[in-house]
Amino acid sequence: MIQLHELHLKDLQNPIHPSLYESHKDYHIFILRLPELWEGKANILALRSKEFWKTKGRFFSYPFVIVKDEVFYYDRKLEELTRFDNGFKDLYQFLDEKINAYMEDIEIAHDKIAFIEESLYKKQSFSPMERWHVLKKELSRTERVITKAVDVFERFNTKHNFSETNLDNEFSDLHEHLERSLRSTIAANTQLDDIYRYYNIQTNDRLNRSIYLLTIISVIFLPLNLVVGFFGMNTGGLPFQHNYGTLDAFIAMIIFAVALTAAVLWKIKSK
Repeated sequence: MIQLHELHLKDLQNPIHPSLYESHKDYHIFILRLPELWEGKANILALRSKEFWKTKGRFFSYPFVIVKDEVFYYDRKLEELTRFDNGFKDLYQFLDEKINAYMEDIEIAHDKIAFIEESLYKKQSFSPMERWHVLKKELSRTERVITKAVDVFERFNTKHNFSETNLDNEFSDLHEHLERSLRSTIAANTQLDDIYRYYNIQTNDRLNRSIYLLTIISVIFLPLNLVVGFFGMNTGGLPFQHNYGTLDAFIAMIIFAVALTAAVLWKIKSK
């Protein structure tokens, strides 16, 4: 019977404990926290459905106790240690399955990012940035978790001599897969940042065009407002006070507006 330290037992019982590797005089504690973002592989039809874009990111902490060449998995529901019959070989198979599942999730993440990019370029009716926020939140959290997992797994790998069990290459491959997953996660986050910058450029460009258009309209109508204000003064001696004065003033204002608009357009084209 393994006598676990009280603090180590609490670590094993914590379902959201970060990745951890600690040595004790009688045993080793190994906790690996990994993300599970989606279930199954993506396809074009799935990417078009709203359900597929809902937040589904979950993180699981897998706790193990290692005593010499024996490996135990701590079952949180039963609150007891379950021994792996084949020791480190079973541990390798367990972790290999979880890490491979995450690598598939990262492929799905890249498919989602490509879908967001295409949606932005094609200017589709829905807002791609709503989906961007969901994906960015999941991948940012995932990057932090995987970074910690890579460091802890490297420490675990160097502390144990797997060459005696002919599993040295297998556990080295697991570490390499984790590092590759981290690189893919960082690349996905970088792609999302690039999309955000592109979206901001588009938004700023539209805003600048709107401000430019409003400025042109102001340039055209501001003098007309001045003319209207002038003729609206309640004083005598104003021009166009004969019978057809209003019509003459109106025609003069139209001619002035057309001439000013033509001048502005000519100035724009000359640039």
